[in-house]
Amino acid sequence: HHFHAPIVPILCWAAAAGVGNIPAFIDRWRWKTKATSVQTFATHFLWCASIATGIFFSLGPLGLVFWDSGSSWYWQRLYVPGERARQFEKVVPLIPQESKVASTDFVHPRFTHHARSYDYSNYRRKVNEYQSGVPADTDFIVIDTQHPYSEIKTPDQVPEYHNHPDQWELLPDKTNGYFIVLKRKKDASSDPK
Repeated sequence: HHFHAPIVPILCWAAAAGVGNIPAFIDRWRWKTKATSVQTFATHFLWCASIATGIFFSLGPLGLVFWDSGSSWYWQRLYVPGERARQFEKVVPLIPQESKVASTDFVHPRFTHHARSYDYSNYRRKVNEYQSGVPADTDFIVIDTQHPYSEIKTPDQVPEYHNHPDQWELLPDKTNGYFIVLKRKKDASSDPK
């Protein structure tokens, strides 16, 4: 996973520094303009555009949608733990730390300290030889059924469980349907006798 947000302040700073060079650029082309009036206009335009963008398009505390209780970006909806987070706490004890876990986005960061943490999505990845499904060494699959982008709502919709019920065990649901937890069945032929 990677995020582009850290580059935004650098780009804004570079744009602000570049605005000061507009008069020199214009003078090079021998246009008859007053450098100070162009620079003043450009400076005011830039800060007005920045403030307007921050107010109308920002998802953070300076944006309108952050404070709008009808918005899906409302601060309480994003930052106050809800029922989904409370239900997830029941899933954590089911997954041993030494397990290899494939999970959906909302819970994926909670498993990064396990033996392996795989992203469970429709994207084909190198870790699974660009095949659909989970890697062969996956021990558990955890699916958040309440995520806005989740297409899986019931266990029979999980391809691994639906197509290979002999390989996966559905753990009892203690989360009122918020999460689906599958555990890979141990291969009887690999157990020492």
